[in-house]
Amino acid sequence: MSLIRNTVLEDIKIEKNGISIEELPFIGKINLRGNTQDRDFLSNAESVLDILIPTDPNTKIQNKELQVIWLSPNEWLLRFLNNDNFIRIFEELNNKLNPEKTSITDTSENKTIIRIEGKHTTELLRKFMVLDIDNALKDNLRVAQTIFIKIPVLIIRNHLDQNKQSFDIHVNRSHATYLRDLLLDGCNQFIN
Repeated sequence: MSLIRNTVLEDIKIEKNGISIEELPFIGKINLRGNTQDRDFLSNAESVLDILIPTDPNTKIQNKELQVIWLSPNEWLLRFLNNDNFIRIFEELNNKLNPEKTSITDTSENKTIIRIEGKHTTELLRKFMVLDIDNALKDNLRVAQTIFIKIPVLIIRNHLDQNKQSFDIHVNRSHATYLRDLLLDGCNQFIN
């Protein structure tokens, strides 16, 4: 018996009033835990990932393969931009890191990613969160963990240009349709 992978949203991409809402399904994700005071952990993890691990709160670092997203002082989300190396990196992390001091978990199927793009996306997000999005996501290296209505989400800023705003919202699969429907309803005030 093989696992059948399904997208969460029936319509993967919808555009409304100049805002695009799209599910990015089947993105490889690994939850990595370790102690940044442990030089072996940092050295071995960074050599496998070929990227530094961010230690500043609510930041991300990325290369052409993956994003390393700070979640807490000892926890990161590895989001793969190219799933080709997912298995290799997952296995190398398990082989190189001390299992008594670290945790490496495949969380690919836990959450889905909803990407919203368009001129008014920041304004749209403000309708559903108390987060000061302009300050919390003031540059392209920032991420925010917050509540969207009553749903915990991770928001990642993608854009450099304010006129081409783009955000990725990591949300539990069970809340994705509800979140998308709220965003679509919120788009009603924006007329092209």
